[in-house]
Amino acid sequence: MIIAAIVAGGSGTRMGSGLPKQFMELENEPVIVRTVKAFLAHSAVDAVIIGVNPAYYDYAKSLPGLQNKRVYITKGGTDRNSTIENIISYSMSDLHCSDMDIVLSHDAVRPFVSVRMIDDSINALNGCDICTASIPETDTVAVADCDMNACAFPDRSTLYRIQTPQSFRIGTFLKVWSSLTPEEKAAATDVCSLYKVRGYPIRLIQGELTNIKLTYHEDMYFAQAIIKNKD
Repeated sequence: MIIAAIVAGGSGTRMGSGLPKQFMELENEPVIVRTVKAFLAHSAVDAVIIGVNPAYYDYAKSLPGLQNKRVYITKGGTDRNSTIENIISYSMSDLHCSDMDIVLSHDAVRPFVSVRMIDDSINALNGCDICTASIPETDTVAVADCDMNACAFPDRSTLYRIQTPQSFRIGTFLKVWSSLTPEEKAAATDVCSLYKVRGYPIRLIQGELTNIKLTYHEDMYFAQAIIKNKD
């Protein structure tokens, strides 16, 4: 099976809205519904499992756009990676997934993931244990010290901005997850960080500039422009 694991546990504090950003409306449709629809439109995706903030579990269950026979909702964990672990546990207990089944973990607030990116994520796993969408860094990047002085300027030709999906097989995730200490799990910001601790190579696949993550209020304007351009 191929499972889309949608991470929707955030509270959206940086957006400055009372409602978590994944539930905010974007052109009259909740962001999370747009994200889920993008995966449902791909014929290879067997199920979409959403790991949602427990405080909004009932709210998510009530959204008409999420009431689909291929969509399942479970409660998320205390952070991103524990939410993914909860989704995987749900997939095994309720959908009877196995170690070889594929998970595409994705931010609920990246509603513009494309069919091509999903294809590439699935196909890349024929030759690696984990892959992630990414785009080349085009800005000059500085490393700052504790006094906010720029102390190094890495070569941007070797730098990439990590996006999602981040894709892997269930068996390798569980192997990595069970081997890590609580401190190592807490320090990891995403699944790739977990795998890197255990020495796994991380395969980069081509992301897209439009695959934006809605983090700040201004991002909603960019998202609206993307939608209008597609129309």
